[in-house]
Amino acid sequence: MKKVLVLGAGLVSRPLVRYLLEKGFLVTVASRTVAKAEQLIAGHERGRAVAFDIDTQPEALDGLVAECDLAVSLLPAPRHPLVAAACLKQRKHMVTTSYISPAMRQLDAEARKLDLIFLNEMGVDPGIDHMSAMQVVEEEKKKGNRLVGFVSWCGGLPAPEANDNPFGYKFSWSPKGVLTAARNGARYRRGGQLVEIPPEKLFADPALVDVPGVGKFEGYPNRDSLSYIDTYGFDPNIEEMFRGTLRNLGHCELYRGLIALGLLEDAPRQNFGGMKYLQLMENIVGKPAKGSIKKKLGARVAKRVIEALDYIGMFSREEVKPQQGSIMDVMAARMAEKLAYQPGERDMLIMRHDITFERPDKKRERITALMVDYGIPDGDSSMARTVSLPAAIGVRLILEGKISLRGVWAPVKEEIYRPALEELKQLNIGFTETRLQL
Repeated sequence: MKKVLVLGAGLVSRPLVRYLLEKGFLVTVASRTVAKAEQLIAGHERGRAVAFDIDTQPEALDGLVAECDLAVSLLPAPRHPLVAAACLKQRKHMVTTSYISPAMRQLDAEARKLDLIFLNEMGVDPGIDHMSAMQVVEEEKKKGNRLVGFVSWCGGLPAPEANDNPFGYKFSWSPKGVLTAARNGARYRRGGQLVEIPPEKLFADPALVDVPGVGKFEGYPNRDSLSYIDTYGFDPNIEEMFRGTLRNLGHCELYRGLIALGLLEDAPRQNFGGMKYLQLMENIVGKPAKGSIKKKLGARVAKRVIEALDYIGMFSREEVKPQQGSIMDVMAARMAEKLAYQPGERDMLIMRHDITFERPDKKRERITALMVDYGIPDGDSSMARTVSLPAAIGVRLILEGKISLRGVWAPVKEEIYRPALEELKQLNIGFTETRLQL
């Protein structure tokens, strides 16, 4: 039996662990909180839970990796290079659901030399977005159609009936990751022209995106879309190249306000011992807190921001948690507590590609591929399923010898995306397509 090491037992881990156990693999789940790992294993005869903290026990990583055939890192993205280094040392394959970082990219040559694959971006966004888009593009290219425009949207949100708070959001993955992403800049191409968005302008001009059968959403650019021109093998002169994030209406105005108030700053680290949330807010925005917010943001924006901050208790006289960290850490902890899914509630994952082609007769056609997936009440969330099942399928394909690629990869090659998408469809995760003549 092949052995898989899963590092991390967070919100999206369960479907991956259960899939691998059901497929006959021996699975070790290593987590800082061993009780979470034990819960994922749930007494399965092929499962094992161990306590492991990569920050305080780095010397134990080599031993854990040495015992497996492949390591899955579901740890925070900055920890992936540490896991990759151990995989190189022990000559083991690796899978992550995270973006390929520069540090990971630098390991490509050594991984190839050691006959290893480090398969990254094998989640939903990134992951299913790549695979579904590449399948459409490659099939149209075989017909002689030329790609001229690529727009892709993705959003993980509460299902409409669970959208019941001023943030229009609930957490199905790392709160700190969500807030950190809100401080990214972005680059994309539109009308053949480069567009660069600095971090402070990320939420300045949201698009209105219609999702048939669900509703309208706000959309804003997601990181560096242009980097995917090379990843996808697109023509460098493509007219439009855009990847964006979907959120409920009002999100961008709210986050503009939070950023303007300094509530999403991740530095410096501070000591909040004994401090109350209201006191912290007064230290940041001035006294009285709500009045100062109105002066800083104007009445209309302030109303939305104050309502949201009130909802998560940022004006309360409770003691601040955590006692040490950044303002962003405090916000992330408070949002994780107050914006959690309740029993029986569903989340929703939306993905929409609008891909434009020019046919040999010079006429243009747009293909819209749409996926709307819902979580299972009192079961796995859509975010957990769509993030971790692609990774689990990737693990199986690698260990069964069905992927011959070596080095550092995202799932943009047919030998990965075709079988992965076929199996996801069997798991009720798939797309519908419509065509529009332009």
